[in-house]
Amino acid sequence: MPHYRLTTGDGAVVHEWDAADATAAESEAVDVVSRHRADDPPGAAEYVLVDEAGADVARWGSLAP
Repeated sequence: MPHYRLTTGDGAVVHEWDAADATAAESEAVDVVSRHRADDPPGAAEYVLVDEAGADVARWGSLAP
């Protein structure tokens, strides 16, 4: 199973996990970002989801997801 990492825009790791594919990883990342923003609203303005090769899978700015 591929490994995925969700970070803030400055590179701080928020969550790491294995998922079946990028779509499943992105779905979980949306939930994690929503919870993280609820706990730390002024903290991260940007989130980046990358795969095990370091390629961007998804990015979220200050208003999404």
